Amino acid sequence: MHPIITIFMLLTLLYSNLWTFTQAQTTQGNNPTGNLLIEPTEFNFGLIDEGIEVTHDFKLTNLGKTNLLIYNAYATCGCTIPKLTKNKLKPHESTILKITVDTTMKRGKVDKKVFLITNDKIEPKSTINLLMTVKDPHKGLTREKMAKIFTSEKCTSCHVARGIGLFGRDLYNADCAMCHGPKAEGAVGPKLFGPYYDPVFTAKMTKTASFGSQTSITMPGFLSDANGPLNQDQIDSIIKYLSDLSKLRHYQ
Repeated sequence: MHPIITIFMLLTLLYSNLWTFTQAQTTQGNNPTGNLLIEPTEFNFGLIDEGIEVTHDFKLTNLGKTNLLIYNAYATCGCTIPKLTKNKLKPHESTILKITVDTTMKRGKVDKKVFLITNDKIEPKSTINLLMTVKDPHKGLTREKMAKIFTSEKCTSCHVARGIGLFGRDLYNADCAMCHGPKAEGAVGPKLFGPYYDPVFTAKMTKTASFGSQTSITMPGFLSDANGPLNQDQIDSIIKYLSDLSKLRHYQ
């Protein structure tokens, strides 16, 4: 190889490495705020019982050169509660984030997330994943535990409060979609579309929504006469919405 070409290649490589180092230094210099380290970012509780609370501690450390401010720690479901001991960390200071999950009315594989909002400019929103497999709640689940979704503050935030005053699609999305899927296609609960043109099928679905399932104790009655949060007009509006969805799936 010609000496001039060799020198040119070496200069190009040197320039490339120098540019990479300069960019890294610039990025670090432009991020004088805190830098959050979460240990661990994911935790698996393994196989656990239904109807209990499980807790795990996560270590939060500020790797930055200035104070780390934790503006908020939250989950999207009332059954998952993060609790911070400190929301301002000095450089290299650590604290504990305690996360508790209530497994009531859950079954199978469950994935919960907790989000942290900080002044970390590189990653202002961080995520913690919590995994678990909840034992089949049909075995040994009592009616008292089933009714907890209408009485426990943590449960009512999802199963009651979101549906107050709503009807039809909005009510379904608030109270039903979390278990039966956004389009009634089924999730932890069964699918709900079907031949609503059949009066017998419609009556059966209305009765189940009102007074609960006779075969699955995890489905409580939502009608006020069954100590649920909904009136008859609201129940009927859900059935009407499910009927309309079923027509789109060619249940004519």
